[in-house]
Amino acid sequence: MKRLYVSIAILALIALISGFSVYTIKRCNEHLDELVQSTEQAYYGGGDVKKALGELEDYWEKYYLAMTYITAEPTMPDMSRAVKKLPELYEAGSDDFLAELKSISDWAQLLYDTQFPDLSSIF
Repeated sequence: MKRLYVSIAILALIALISGFSVYTIKRCNEHLDELVQSTEQAYYGGGDVKKALGELEDYWEKYYLAMTYITAEPTMPDMSRAVKKLPELYEAGSDDFLAELKSISDWAQLLYDTQFPDLSSIF
């Protein structure tokens, strides 16, 4: 009977950790998306894009650290390169600036989708 209780406790712990991981990814992605959107709005609205980029880069460091503890997603280095290139693209007036912002949001959504537990990933 003790084995049953220990097994149930282990399964509950795994479910709790999985739920916390998904919640953390979702919360971090929402904040990252807000920063990407505010940068895009500043770009279109003639606002302070450099300030918005600074906030995005500052948050990226925290986001990257949190996500590397949770997942080993191969898109993380690509996302990191995209965030690091944003100031250069903005300074150059490149059309790729908005495309890189969009790709960061898309990669973050892909990260969430691949980490979300569902039955197809189990069986």
